Amino acid sequence: MDSAMTAPDRFGSSDASANTATRAVGIDVSKASLEVVILGKDADGSASRSMPNTEDGFDMLREWIDREVEVGLEEVHACLEASGGYERPVARYLHEQNLTVSVVNPRRTSAYAESRLNRSKTDPVDARLLARFCRREAPSAWQPASSDQQDLKDMTRGLQGLKKERNRLKNQIDRSSNPTVTGSLQSVLESVNEQIDQLEEAIDEHVQSCRGLARKQELLETIPGIGQTTAALVIAELGNPERFESARQAAAYAGLTPAHHESGSSVHRKPRLSKVGSSRLRKALYFPAISALRCNAAIEAFGDRLAERGKAKMVIIGAAMRKLLHICYGVLKNQTPFDASLHPGT
Repeated sequence: MDSAMTAPDRFGSSDASANTATRAVGIDVSKASLEVVILGKDADGSASRSMPNTEDGFDMLREWIDREVEVGLEEVHACLEASGGYERPVARYLHEQNLTVSVVNPRRTSAYAESRLNRSKTDPVDARLLARFCRREAPSAWQPASSDQQDLKDMTRGLQGLKKERNRLKNQIDRSSNPTVTGSLQSVLESVNEQIDQLEEAIDEHVQSCRGLARKQELLETIPGIGQTTAALVIAELGNPERFESARQAAAYAGLTPAHHESGSSVHRKPRLSKVGSSRLRKALYFPAISALRCNAAIEAFGDRLAERGKAKMVIIGAAMRKLLHICYGVLKNQTPFDASLHPGT
């Protein structure tokens, strides 16, 4: 066991003093395997095991946890990092087995590792770190998205990937001076454009086939600046608005809240967007916010007030993105169309 893993936290207490009402399980997920650590009742010991990241491996995992913890599975809290979707099947499986499951942002666990002066990074060490993080921090429980919601997320993310590839190809074509290379790139670009058209059509058909998704899209499209594609992406990435306590919390999830940098009397940097959150949601709102500054009376008035105060163009756009997301959140949570009178430009 890595020596740093047993050291007290820099903030004053060790894991032994943390809440042990539930048994903490850390699972380091890779494409092919699961590295699992179960902490002992008093954090004095642990059990570890490696299993395949397959359905058979999930059954082995459940049976092993059931034997090791000596309590009901509903008293077990498993913690995993978000790892590009590889964690999703096992997280859903454990959730269905009545375990409390948390899927945490890797930045949180990385910061926790630094606070413990952890110098090693291997799969077993990472799994033990996740178990200790789970016991000490008790991260909020993860709720799996519905299959319709997850399908929409997969499709909109695929669309974003294709559009990114389209931009890359266009830039390559602009730089190319060789007719043969340019012709080949043009051919690939045409194929990508066809795939984009097909996927956009598939996304629209999927949304319209799901009553709940169709209603959300209809509501979002009442907001000036929000079109069909943006509405689908906001629905996919924001998920159920009920999981956020406020519009500000939803904006924080997207990394659209301002981060302040002040220390003592000498360090006073200008606030900037934190950008700690969903980059996909931020990218989806950038151009709609620019459009809303021209066609949405509430956001246009808001932008004008910021301009009068001497704010820079990018600061105004960032603030417009945040306000636009606030409006999206309100429309979805209240299930009512956009009403400009409820969103004054202040």
